[in-house]
Amino acid sequence: MAALRRCITMSRAQASVLILVGLVLALFVFVPEVPLLGAAGLLLAIALSLPAGMVMRWTGAPRWVAVLVVLLGLVLLAIGAGALAAGPLSEQAHKLTEDLPRSIQSLRERMTQSPWGAWLAERMTLPEDGATRGMGLAATAASTTLGWIGNAAVILLVGVYLALRPTDYMAGLRALLHPSLDAPAAAALRECGEVLRGWLAGQAFAMVVSGTLTWVGLTLLGVPLAGVLAVLAALLGFIPNIGPVIAAVPAMLLATTISPWLALWVALLFLATQFIEGNILTPLVQAEMADLPPAALLIAQVLMASFFGLLGVALAAPLAAVAAVLIRRGYAERWLGRDPARP
Repeated sequence: MAALRRCITMSRAQASVLILVGLVLALFVFVPEVPLLGAAGLLLAIALSLPAGMVMRWTGAPRWVAVLVVLLGLVLLAIGAGALAAGPLSEQAHKLTEDLPRSIQSLRERMTQSPWGAWLAERMTLPEDGATRGMGLAATAASTTLGWIGNAAVILLVGVYLALRPTDYMAGLRALLHPSLDAPAAAALRECGEVLRGWLAGQAFAMVVSGTLTWVGLTLLGVPLAGVLAVLAALLGFIPNIGPVIAAVPAMLLATTISPWLALWVALLFLATQFIEGNILTPLVQAEMADLPPAALLIAQVLMASFFGLLGVALAAPLAAVAAVLIRRGYAERWLGRDPARP
């Protein structure tokens, strides 16, 4: 009778896990923005919790006060940085929007000097449709902007709520599983939190170093708008593998207007920066992450891009790291019974 009861308990435990996994997969299939925005909010909550924990240790203040202090500090920091850099960066950004079309036109003219280049340039020409096309593009841009603003507001609210009461939400998540899984679920959630904290801290460091190296290199090469291009490279550095490639495109286009050789040097600069990030900075980041091979990360990015677009690509690395922890703890160790000490 006791053995039968243990079997029933185990089957209920497994069923609770399968039901929870099914619910998460259903969310990704039918309303993919919901789990993605939730994941982004979770990353924001962890980012807020890191300095909030320091404030709590130094001052003994309650958690909600520490989180509000961190939020206020970030707002003041953003206002101060914006006041100092808004003028030069906005001027450079405006100049970038003016120079990029000329750079593309210059590149097209250079390409027409050869038969294959003329064939390719002909297909790069975008059809013009007059005022109707312009109004359609403006409406699409406005709709996209409003959508991003709405998503940012949701991420901010979710992040603040999670940062204020993280233990309550973790307890609610564990309550969805069978009571026999409470302890292993708590351990898995703690490990996921540690992985994400390490990844965020390391990724922020890598972004700052990458942006600084890009700014120094572009300035030494004499590429115009080095400041705004470096900021763009630092921000896109949040997306491993793909972000630096996207950031290199406008820099190379601007360099092409000066000299093809300068464009080559810019490409080499971005390759060198990517080499430093991939072989020095990223291993430091992954030392705090789950053991995630580069090929697995790239496959995860391609899959997330195919199904969920830009937001999926941006969140592919942390989601893949969390998935690796859950698969190892929940499937390999508990379901298959593998020894965690063995490779």
